[in-house]
Amino acid sequence: MSTGDKWDARDSGPVVRPYAVTGGRTEPADGEVLDLIAIVVASGKAMNAADSMALSPEHRRILGLCRAPATVADLASDTALPLGVVRVLLADLILRGLVTVLPHQPAGERPRAELLKAVLHGLRTL
Repeated sequence: MSTGDKWDARDSGPVVRPYAVTGGRTEPADGEVLDLIAIVVASGKAMNAADSMALSPEHRRILGLCRAPATVADLASDTALPLGVVRVLLADLILRGLVTVLPHQPAGERPRAELLKAVLHGLRTL
């Protein structure tokens, strides 16, 4: 508290509980839990009025952050929402076709030769 016994509204903490943001859901609607390092990006699909109205402010904020590729962990950090909430909201956006998950290479697997050639070509053009 800021001044002795006086309560200040700024000290109240989060106003909306995480379960209220997700409608009480703790698991993604499709059942697939995204990895922390999964990279998501906005699909660029145009939203109709119904889609736009159905999205919560948190959905829209995450969608805005996904204009550039971002990891699930980065989105949780940037929105200051719990990781579980971000996963549920991302699953909603994925089901609507507004966000896609980019495939990532499993640890220990070597990159394809075509990818290495493309990286080398890009570096040479710099």
